[in-house]
Amino acid sequence: MNQSVLRVNQVAERLGVSRSTVWNWGNTKSRHHRPDFPSPFKVSANVVGWLSSEIDDYIGKLAAKREEQTD
Repeated sequence: MNQSVLRVNQVAERLGVSRSTVWNWGNTKSRHHRPDFPSPFKVSANVVGWLSSEIDDYIGKLAAKREEQTD
């Protein structure tokens, strides 16, 4: 399992969305909040990141939902 840490630009690129969308999906106060979106963690005082495996799992869940909707 890949356990590399992704920064916000990398997460946005993987998901095909903007940086602000990534932040909004994780922000509980945003109207665009997605409770199932992986939470970032502090890498250092000024750096946060996401585990690439968690982002991959999230993408897999989105694909699975698509499959359920087409059945």
